[in-house]
Amino acid sequence: MTLVSRLKGAAIGAFLGSDGVRHAAAELRRKVTGGARAVDFYFDLADPWSYLSAQAAQRLAAAYPIELRFHLVSPPAADVDPAPLLRGKHALRDAQELAQFWDVEFPGKKELEPGALRRAGQILIKPRPDGEQLGVALEVGRALWSRDEKTLTSLLGKHGNEASGSLPPYLASAYDALRRAGHYQGAMFSYGGDWYWGLDRLSYLEARLREDTGVSASPVVAARPESERPPEKLAGVAARPVLEYWFSFRSPYSYLSIARTAELVRQYDLELRIRPVLPMVARGLAVPREKRFYIVRDAHREADRLGIPFGNVCDPLGKGVEHALAISKLAIERGPAEGLAFLESAARGAWAEAKDLADYVDLKEIVESAGLTWDDAKAAIADEGWRVWAQDNAADLDGAGLWGVPCWRIGDHVTWGQDRLPMLADRLRRHVAAGSAQSG
Repeated sequence: MTLVSRLKGAAIGAFLGSDGVRHAAAELRRKVTGGARAVDFYFDLADPWSYLSAQAAQRLAAAYPIELRFHLVSPPAADVDPAPLLRGKHALRDAQELAQFWDVEFPGKKELEPGALRRAGQILIKPRPDGEQLGVALEVGRALWSRDEKTLTSLLGKHGNEASGSLPPYLASAYDALRRAGHYQGAMFSYGGDWYWGLDRLSYLEARLREDTGVSASPVVAARPESERPPEKLAGVAARPVLEYWFSFRSPYSYLSIARTAELVRQYDLELRIRPVLPMVARGLAVPREKRFYIVRDAHREADRLGIPFGNVCDPLGKGVEHALAISKLAIERGPAEGLAFLESAARGAWAEAKDLADYVDLKEIVESAGLTWDDAKAAIADEGWRVWAQDNAADLDGAGLWGVPCWRIGDHVTWGQDRLPMLADRLRRHVAAGSAQSG
């Protein structure tokens, strides 16, 4: 480990460990100013996750003594949304899946019609009290995603609206305010110095609200009972299911997904195909500083929840990633167990131990910890074949309709993000149950 990587890792670790201080400072500021205990909710009409989150926001406002502040914002800017078309299609699929798993509703089947989206926006830029605006947003969103033009037209008359020319400057100003506040997309909750995205981070927000308010409320969003998620065969799945797993050494969420992916493979006897790719920035996809900061802080609290070491970070971008990809090709060719062992060793080194994957001293420790020999690893680094292999993996990821990692594909089902592993496990459970029912 180089001195530079050690010092940087320690500094990042200290930054990530400052959550308690930040929360206490935010609460002190609130008390000094006499402000209300407020949760800011950012709603993007074109975003399926925002519609789901708005349902949670309404329930939060009913369950806790808080001031819920509603903000209508535009879709993310190009610098934080490198694949808007893919993102839109994925968000629609994902919201449908989430509504099947959680006790929320999502009527969307198709992407929105631009004219209807504009009219819906005209309704929501008309000034109203925050609680009323949230209710109107849910009414409008339901009509919008249902493609119910008749209801949307009636809502224009019921709630009133502003001129269509007022919409672009309103959204631009609101989005600028969101960026100044420290974030970049809708479906976000902000409370006491921290950000919480959608249904996936609701449990963290509720834990803080219970502690701060003394209200012992049940979770405002819960998983549907298994009786509402009956056995269902996954289409296109062979007798022994094949699970494809896209991974990046620069993705902290990829690191958090390794052990649970291995457990899924073991539990359901899956054939695992590991598909490492270059980081997004190395594939020409932007990841701005504010987005990187949020991701690392968010991954840190997820790591704490999962009991995974995290925080002493050494960014592997550049030679570190290239070394890891070259050696992972060697390990994966020897078998999925060997591939997973190297992924875990290298990712833990980068995200928890501040080991520099570009440095041969650190890399040798990582390689040998994964059960590989240093001579074989050096030979793999000298072989440029990994470049075409990684490009092919990225092309197949794009063909699956996704751009970020970690991702999984089984049969015709594709999902993205370590947060979706419980839902993937549930799908596998339902698939196995359907097979048992048929054989019985």
